[in-house]
Amino acid sequence: MFHRFIRLWEIISHSLWFTPLLYAIGGAIFALLTIRLPGTEMIRSLPDFWPRFGTIETVQDLTSTLLATLVTMTTFALSVTMVVLTLAAGSLGPRTIRNFMGDPKTQNSLGSFVGSILFLITTLVISGGQGENDQIPQIAAMAGIALFVISLFVLILFVHHLGRSIVADQVIHNVGANLETTIAASLETLEKPIKRAAGIDCVLPDVASIQPGQVLRATKSGYVQGIAYDDLLELAIRTDIKIALTIRAGQHVIAGDIIGEISPYPPAPDKSSDIDTDKIRDDIDHEIMIGNQRTALLDIEFALRQLVEIALRALSPGINDPFTAIAVIYRLGRALPKAMSFHYPLGLWQDDQGKERICANLSDFGGMLDAAFDQIRQSAAGKPDVLLPMAEVLESLVGLARHPGQQEILREHARLIGRAAARDVSDATDRRAVERAVNRVLRKQQAKDDYSAA
Repeated sequence: MFHRFIRLWEIISHSLWFTPLLYAIGGAIFALLTIRLPGTEMIRSLPDFWPRFGTIETVQDLTSTLLATLVTMTTFALSVTMVVLTLAAGSLGPRTIRNFMGDPKTQNSLGSFVGSILFLITTLVISGGQGENDQIPQIAAMAGIALFVISLFVLILFVHHLGRSIVADQVIHNVGANLETTIAASLETLEKPIKRAAGIDCVLPDVASIQPGQVLRATKSGYVQGIAYDDLLELAIRTDIKIALTIRAGQHVIAGDIIGEISPYPPAPDKSSDIDTDKIRDDIDHEIMIGNQRTALLDIEFALRQLVEIALRALSPGINDPFTAIAVIYRLGRALPKAMSFHYPLGLWQDDQGKERICANLSDFGGMLDAAFDQIRQSAAGKPDVLLPMAEVLESLVGLARHPGQQEILREHARLIGRAAARDVSDATDRRAVERAVNRVLRKQQAKDDYSAA
């Protein structure tokens, strides 16, 4: 259930309609309150220069003028937003648009415009039904003027913010921060299961060997957006079964694919291993969320690939911006140490008696490093100015590696960088510079054993 809430929250938090909707409701309620406040005595106590309105028609004319101007301002703000989104999609990648749409400053700015418009509309509608003997809505008129002035300054700050938000370094910083948040959130639920799986050397069953009565299949096609492991654990305990999942968040499945195995626990040696699992399959399917898009809050590799996409576009011949790619590499280097806790590709969940209930496939540090560096290295094979920072980041990560296997994974990536330089970098001086950087990563090994030196 919690994972479903996370997915729903991600959809809402990265939309441009939810926050303005709240502002709109608040603006209408604020208008209903201010237009009924007795403001005559309050106006008399204010200094002479304070604006006063003699008739309801004057308030209506002012409100109409402010409303028309504010609608024009809002249209301008939306037009600027669409231009920024178009530029961001072209230069930084279409998947970065969700970060712009989820920016709280953008949402609150648009919300302030919409809220002010609803305030003025509500004020205009209610005042239109009042007669000459009714109280003049002095406070509502002054509140409308105040909201208009605030909206004017918000528009200036909004344009300033949008101008800064399309700067590549700022986008890289924001996407990197989202990546670190995703890693930290995933570790809260997966760190202990990973340690358990590594401690007992947990393994998943071979898909080809799963009995027909115990096979678990995907009911629809799409990306695995998230898996509610805690709810699955309760289900496994309640039905006394063991669940093995061969899929992980971010993986694409096709309806009918084998995604795991369900088996009785403990297996009865004198009975058939086939069990009636139709109801159990339905319950498990309810806890595995599959959709048309990947989710950054539950899928670490997707958050990684958002950064990688920025680097790949920067390295494309049409853009050729190695500085942006280098900034992405260093930002990945800042985030990857936090992913070293994913040192085992499986997770194990047990009940209170220590019985194995769920064994599931997970993303590990090796897969995350592949997602982070493989495509960048392939696109930058002939660019020593990009290969050198990659080797520098690997050198730092080798010193921070928590497990021996991770050091070997990092060294293998260093060897791949060395091979790429030896194959595609034409200048001997540049090749030697990359070779020296790779040798620092492989400081306890002979670098030339694994790739051809210049």
